[in-house]
Amino acid sequence: MSITVGELKKHLEGFTDDTEVYFGGLDFYRTKRRGEKVVQIEFNQQVYKDSSGKVVIEDV
Repeated sequence: MSITVGELKKHLEGFTDDTEVYFGGLDFYRTKRRGEKVVQIEFNQQVYKDSSGKVVIEDV
């Protein structure tokens, strides 16, 4: 799933700059540009879908 930066900003409207964002147990690592119009948000855990479509989270 992906959303645009504009959509993300809209979801965050009304929150102050000091509001913490919770990532459901994932540890934020960094953002990384992936092409002209793609930004990837990376975590300290590896997250992927397995062959059956289930989400797998591995601590690395």
